[in-house]
Amino acid sequence: MASIQEIPLTSPATCARIERSIDQAIADVGLNVTLRTSLRKFPGSVHWHVKHGRESGTLEITFWPLERRAWFTIQSGRRADWIEQQQNLLLQAIRRRIGDK
Repeated sequence: MASIQEIPLTSPATCARIERSIDQAIADVGLNVTLRTSLRKFPGSVHWHVKHGRESGTLEITFWPLERRAWFTIQSGRRADWIEQQQNLLLQAIRRRIGDK
């Protein structure tokens, strides 16, 4: 079963700024984007797969502008020790870049 954590989007940042901020935050914390696409289930969404170097595990991030929602997903078969710490750093970097407190 997948684990999902919402990314609070309380700032008045535009959807374009939120998307750019996620891209920049991924680089800020030293993660690598291995896939950037859209999910059919969430039309117009932006979906990233990020990894920590060559280590196993994948952290997924989805931003859905239509609903102004963003969240992290960790699939049960893609868990790894690095994910929790990097997810927290990434959350802080995203919120800082979009102007959330």
